[in-house]
Amino acid sequence: MTPEGAGAEAPHYVVERVRDAIARAPDVNELDLRVPVVGGKVFIAGTVATPERREAITDIVGGLLPGYDVQNETDVLTLSNTDGINGEGGIRLAAVGDMHFGVESAGMMDPWLEQLSAEADVLVIAGDLTRCGDPEEARVAARELHSLPIPKVAVLGNHDYHSGKEHAVAERLEEGGIRVLEGSSVVLRVRSLALGIAGVKGFGGGFPGACGSDFGEPEMKAFITQTKHAAKRLEDALASLDGSVTARVALLHYAPVRGTLLGERPEIYPFLGSYLLAEPLDRLGVDLVIHGHAHAGVEKGVTPGGIPVRNVAQPVIRAPYRLYALG
Repeated sequence: MTPEGAGAEAPHYVVERVRDAIARAPDVNELDLRVPVVGGKVFIAGTVATPERREAITDIVGGLLPGYDVQNETDVLTLSNTDGINGEGGIRLAAVGDMHFGVESAGMMDPWLEQLSAEADVLVIAGDLTRCGDPEEARVAARELHSLPIPKVAVLGNHDYHSGKEHAVAERLEEGGIRVLEGSSVVLRVRSLALGIAGVKGFGGGFPGACGSDFGEPEMKAFITQTKHAAKRLEDALASLDGSVTARVALLHYAPVRGTLLGERPEIYPFLGSYLLAEPLDRLGVDLVIHGHAHAGVEKGVTPGGIPVRNVAQPVIRAPYRLYALG
């Protein structure tokens, strides 16, 4: 394929074909890069995990679009982006989501594990540990984090369900020392403090003024019923945490508020989260809500009741993880 002429924008299918190739390449697996093609130039923007992936992306795009001038403007995740905190006397929580490990992702976490273990007391992962829900991808993710000497807690995401093997994915993660929550909770001891984490994947449905209802076709009823069940599982998990915990965290994949979705197309908000997930949070109370899934959203939001919500999808935080101090 050759350039279409100076100033002419390539058809959308060309851009999507390039993005699909980048996502599917086993040595890349990057899902959220922007690839505008204008005239004879291809611009690649976003954040990648390693310098090696950055080089591989240039080769892939150059091979797909010979004759174009490839401008790779991607950033590589660095430890300087972690916004490290002291957290002395409290609980230091590291959080990340949407890491999308592939079967060829071995070594992706190596540059960050030492500092992560020094900076954090607990790591929580807000879903989408795998790219396509392959148990082998989950095994790679677990192996990558196995040497991290702090507790690791996760919920699954929609990518982890894609192949219909979510139970096997959870088993591989648990075998590697990652506690997987779904409508359940765990209490972790951090020195003299106790951290309670309630977790559920969640589901879509939308937000006040633009949300679905369980009315009409069976498929629509099933869609909203799934969200109601997720909200109930979250409520039960929160209720299982007694008053002795120092801090309470809700861990989800789907968003419970609209605020952290800003930047995403409003048309897809119903597929990114639901206000039903926020109701048990405000009713029972937590100190912090963590979620992922909305790759083009923003980090900070708040529930109607004033609880801080953080979208830690890796494409949003543009860092290996984000740190929060609790207690």
